[in-house]
Amino acid sequence: MTKQLTDLAEKTVKVAERLGAEQAEVYIGSTRSFSIDVENNAIKSAAERRDAGCGIRCVFGKKIGFAYVTTLNGDDIENALRRSISLAKASVADPDFVSLPGPESRYPVVKDLFDKGVEGLTADEAADLIAGCLDAAKEPLHGRKYAIQADLSTSSGSRAIANSLGVSQSAESTSITMYSEVTIKEQADQTSSYEYLVSRALREINPEWIGRTASENALRNLGAKTIEGGDMSVIMTPLAVSMVVGSGFADAVNAEEVQQGRSYISDAIGSEVASDELHIVDDGLLKGGVGSRAFDAEGALSQRTQVLKRGVLRSLLHSSYTANKDRVPNTGNASRPSYAGIPMIATTNFVIEPGRGMLEDLVSEVKKGVLCMNTFDRPNMTTGDLSAMVSEGFYIEDGELRQGVKSTLIGINMRDLLKRVIRVGADTRATGRMVTPSIVIDSAKITSG
Repeated sequence: MTKQLTDLAEKTVKVAERLGAEQAEVYIGSTRSFSIDVENNAIKSAAERRDAGCGIRCVFGKKIGFAYVTTLNGDDIENALRRSISLAKASVADPDFVSLPGPESRYPVVKDLFDKGVEGLTADEAADLIAGCLDAAKEPLHGRKYAIQADLSTSSGSRAIANSLGVSQSAESTSITMYSEVTIKEQADQTSSYEYLVSRALREINPEWIGRTASENALRNLGAKTIEGGDMSVIMTPLAVSMVVGSGFADAVNAEEVQQGRSYISDAIGSEVASDELHIVDDGLLKGGVGSRAFDAEGALSQRTQVLKRGVLRSLLHSSYTANKDRVPNTGNASRPSYAGIPMIATTNFVIEPGRGMLEDLVSEVKKGVLCMNTFDRPNMTTGDLSAMVSEGFYIEDGELRQGVKSTLIGINMRDLLKRVIRVGADTRATGRMVTPSIVIDSAKITSG
C-alpha cells in the first residue's frame, strides 16, 4: 500500500510541475479506524471508518496555495491540484517563506511503529478486551452504586509525501487506546476517576489494569474535602504533568508561537528557564513511541532534540518554515492532523528524563502539600499564568496522604513552576505524546473551598 501511495504522490508532483508550479508538495493518507464504547454492560456505539485523501501545496515565488480531496481518484486529485495552483496565484506573498524542505541522504529506521495485532483486531476481540476492563473495574466496587464507561479505539494506516525538491517517503503505523471511567455514588458523595493506556501495539494494552486502577482511584477519592490554603509543595503525577508541562511548556517552545509573540518563553535560547533538575528532549526516534516517525509531515528528517538541559533552554521545536525564518536547523516537528490540513508544529515524544524514587518516596519527603493526580487546566500561553483545578488529588502532611481534596486550585506562573522543580521521580509512564515521571514543585499557592 505504501508503494502505491508513494507512486501516486510522485506522479501528482510531476503533474504540478508541468502545470507551472515552482514547487509542489503532495501528502497522501489512508487510514482504517475502529471504536467501541460501552457503559456498564451495554454497547453505546461501535463504528468502523475508512478514510483516504490527498493534500496538495503549490508554490509560486512566495505565494502558497493549499487544497485537498477526500478520495484517491486520479481525476479528483488533479482537480485539487488545479485548485491549489489557482489559490497560490491569488494569494498574498509570505515574505518569510523560503522553500519546502529538500530530501535527506539517509532516513532513520524507527522500530515498533506498526503492529499486526492492532491492524487485524476484530470487533469480537475488541469486545472481549472491553469486557475484561469492565469486569476488573467492578471487582473493588461490590455493594456500591456505580457507573462504568469504557471505550477502545484503534487506527492503522499509511502515509506518503513527495515534493518537487526530491522528497519521497512513505510509512505505515498503528495506534490503540483504551480508556475507562468509574463513577461512584455513596449517600451524598459522588466521585469519579479514569485511567487509560495508549500504544502502538496491542500487547501493551492491559484492560484489567485500566479498569481496576480507575475503580481504585475513584474509591480513594470518596470523602474528599476542602483544605486550608497557603503556599505549599505540590507533587504532580504523570497525568498532571502531561497537561501542565506536556501542553503548557511544549506549546511555549513551539517556534511559531515564539515568533508570533504568543509564548511566555521569549528570546530565551541559552538561558536558564527551569530548575537544573529538569532535562527534556523531544524524541521522534523513540522505539514504539506514539509520536515517533522516521520523517515529519513535510518529509524532513525526524530526530532527537534536546529542549532543556539542566534547566537551560537549548532549542525550540521547528518546522522547515520557522527554521528558515530563524536561520537555524530544522528539528523535524512539522505535523498534520491529516491530509486535510497544512503542516503545523507539534511534539513527537516529549520526554522528561527520570530522576530517582517512586511516587511513595516523593510523598514521604513532603512535610505539607498537595498531590495532584490530574488537572484539565493549562496555563495562559502568553503570560504563563496557571490556575489549575485539582480534579483528583490528596492532601499530604508529614509524608503521608491524609485525605482527598476537592474545590482546590493550584496557582503559579509557569516560569516559577519550572524553576521550583526540586525533584523528578522515576515512575515514568507514557501518556500519549508525553513520557514523564512525577515531579515535585517546592512551592505554589493553594486555594481551597
